[in-house]
This record gives sequence, structure tokens and C-alpha cells, in this order.
Amino acid sequence: MRVSALALALLLGSGVAWAQNGQSVIVIPPAPPIVSVPQVPAPPPAPEVPAEQVQSQTLPPGQTGATQTQPASSPAPAANTQPPPPDVAPPPPNDWVPGHTAVLGVLNEVDGSTSQLSIPVGGQPAKAGDVLVSVQACATRPPQELPDDAVFLTVQPANDSSAAPLYRGWMLRSAPGATVVGNAAETFRVVSCS
Repeated sequence: MRVSALALALLLGSGVAWAQNGQSVIVIPPAPPIVSVPQVPAPPPAPEVPAEQVQSQTLPPGQTGATQTQPASSPAPAANTQPPPPDVAPPPPNDWVPGHTAVLGVLNEVDGSTSQLSIPVGGQPAKAGDVLVSVQACATRPPQELPDDAVFLTVQPANDSSAAPLYRGWMLRSAPGATVVGNAAETFRVVSCS
């Protein structure tokens, strides 16, 4: 099949590409129009400061660099009062409820016996084997949160009150194996705080 001159003129005049392969004619449609990206409006220009209100500030001797200019009537820059970036998590609220009495479970590692000590916060130390245990603080989570208790305690040798404490710090009921009390024969865990 032959393409007539009129058909060829129509194809070429309309901007449509074509190709002939043996007996068949392949018509290639034109490419879609190129659409430009919408223009973003430019920011407004900064206000110009009259030359009589601009003073030059040069760097101190010994430093090299360009001369800096600053408006003469501009106030001192304000302190950064912007809020912290959104990717920084705020600190969690401290809504633990303080208690008055801590109950500790005691395991004697020598004979395997267990017992419980009830120690008032800020009260007299209790003796457990060869150590004295005193409680400085006790707190529990509120009922609407996951249950947990925390006790701040000090464990000292019973026979030498001037010696350094074997342990001084927080113990959590939810992490009973996270603390080791020196080389004492007793191991402690938090049972409750009330």
C-alpha cells in the first residue's frame, strides 16, 4: 500500500511523525506538551537602609576578613526564644506518688532463706544478716499507669558504720536483677511501697 502525496503532506503538516516499514505505515503521535512548573513567588526584597544610618564595623587587629555593616539604629539581637525543634521529645511528667514505707524481699545467699523487711522512709535502718538497710525515698506509679514501685536505699556493713556503703541508689520492682549489693550475702528486691 502506497501513501499518497496528499496523505503524506497531511501527516507532515500536522506535526505527526510517521515511518514506513515495507508495506505498512506507522504513525507516531506527537509528544505531549511540556508543562512548566508553577513559579514560586520570590520573597519581598529587604528594606534598604539609607547610607547615613549605616556604620561600618571592622574586625579587631590581628583578624582578617571582610568589613561588616550593620544598621546604626538596630536594637541588640534578642535571645533565641523559639520553641525546641519538634523532633525533641518533651520530658515525661514525674507523676510518681511518694510513699511512707518500703517493703523489701531479702534472700540470704548462704542458706537460701527468704524474709521481708518493712522499713519506714527516713526511719531507723533495719538489720538483714550482716548489713544495715535504710530507706531515703519510696515512690509508686499512679493507678492509671503500668504498676511499678521504686525505693532509694542505702546498704552498709553492720559491723562498721564508718565504711563506705555497699550500695546506694534506686531499686525498681520491675527490674529486680538490675542492682547488685556489693559482696553482701543478702540480695534485695522491692516488694512494694505504700
